[in-house]
Amino acid sequence: MSNNTEAADDPAAAAAQRILDAAEADGIPRSEVLTVVKAVYTVRTGGVTSVALIDGPAFRRRRLAHVVGTELYDPTLKPEDVYRAVVGELPPRRASAS
Repeated sequence: MSNNTEAADDPAAAAAQRILDAAEADGIPRSEVLTVVKAVYTVRTGGVTSVALIDGPAFRRRRLAHVVGTELYDPTLKPEDVYRAVVGELPPRRASAS
């Protein structure tokens, strides 16, 4: 972890660091990390996404999506806080069904 003090004080930051560490281990660029986090968050909050989470024989996105999902579905964390810690902004609001 790059910042153990921050992670110890902020569970969402620790979750974000685990996501970023997993991405780095697989050589996944930050832009792709953001895409996967946004897609998994969309599904987590009941939305639909067209982002493919299987991307060839290495299945890097699938592995990363598993890590992201584990963090976003952790009942001790708010998914919005993890999203903000990784992406750097609040998640978009979903339009309510009429």
